[in-house]
Amino acid sequence: MPACARARLTGGDRARITARPTNREKIPLMRAAVLREAGHLGVEEIDVPVPGPGEVRVRLRATGVCHTDRTIVEGKVPVPLPMVLGHEGAGVVDAVGGGVTDLTVGDHVVLTITPGCGMCRQCQLGAFALCAVAAPHLLDGRLSNGQRRLTRGAERLNHFAMQSSFAEYAVVERRVAVRVPDDVPFDVACLTACGVSTGFGAAVLRAGVGFGETVLVIGVGGVGLAAVLGAVTVGAGRVVVADRSAAACQLAADLGATDTIVVDGDGAGGGGLAARVRALTGGGVDVAIDAVGTAGTVAAAFTALRGGGRAVVVGVADARAKVSIPLYHLIDQRVLTGSTNGNIRPHVDIPRILDLYRAGRLPLDRLVTRRHPLENIGRAMAELGVRPGRAVITF
Repeated sequence: MPACARARLTGGDRARITARPTNREKIPLMRAAVLREAGHLGVEEIDVPVPGPGEVRVRLRATGVCHTDRTIVEGKVPVPLPMVLGHEGAGVVDAVGGGVTDLTVGDHVVLTITPGCGMCRQCQLGAFALCAVAAPHLLDGRLSNGQRRLTRGAERLNHFAMQSSFAEYAVVERRVAVRVPDDVPFDVACLTACGVSTGFGAAVLRAGVGFGETVLVIGVGGVGLAAVLGAVTVGAGRVVVADRSAAACQLAADLGATDTIVVDGDGAGGGGLAARVRALTGGGVDVAIDAVGTAGTVAAAFTALRGGGRAVVVGVADARAKVSIPLYHLIDQRVLTGSTNGNIRPHVDIPRILDLYRAGRLPLDRLVTRRHPLENIGRAMAELGVRPGRAVITF
């Protein structure tokens, strides 16, 4: 980390900002977790970004740690480097760029990974995660408007998932910032940026779990646990979970799962799991949600379905993997599909999810099992898949 002292923003800085100071010495600095090469994520001091027209700057208060971040660190998904990671941010609006009139300094916001332009064909059909304008920038290092705002002196840094929330400040396009109630804790609110929305939405919106249906969730990390909560919330009759971790299965049971299967080694991906589920449920489940995303777990989810059942894949352990399924399973009307961020409409569904939490009907706070400062980002990453629940970086 550079030895230079980090400057602080004054009250006068927390206002509309449209231009960066020309004197390098006057540019305030912030801490951020920067990935410069696969396997090497380190905390550095970089410039505090300045919002351009139609953008806002958010002072991060909390950000979730997701398996996707680790997948990027491990080099399993190609991205432009250097890059500031993090994609589950929540915080307070700190400055607004020109043209932003519906958010003000002090507003609490969650940074969604599926902003949507609202005008393309996909957005008009309600598929904000497939937005023709924003979605291409999820992994290309830019904001949803195609711009880059992160620098370290003369060096340009890339954004991740249009936000880069492993940092003290983030600049995002206005539509990325979803206003949320001030009484929701930031370490709870941040989970709805990705993990909770992905799991809850996969169950409720993409799979459309119905009252009394039987559901299988493979992998009960943060996303899988959110899928369990979604299925329970809409009245699933039976929720079966499978994971290698007995502690994760126990947490899922505490949150409403009715049956738990602890698999050995890579057993979650074998045909043995599907057979156990079919025997346990008397012929297969109505809905299977795969929150792991290997070729084996996808096959297990699909095979565990009853005829006419539907499997939703939300995990991607390795984007290069290929899946093979028997053709006859399609003939008996089983459905295999995927979901990005739970198919949510962010400015509608994130507030709705948090309203359920505020009403005591969705215990999202129980998903947060550990909190770390940014300096412990490596430790938080290492705990993924080892300790149950979600880790949150707090500022």
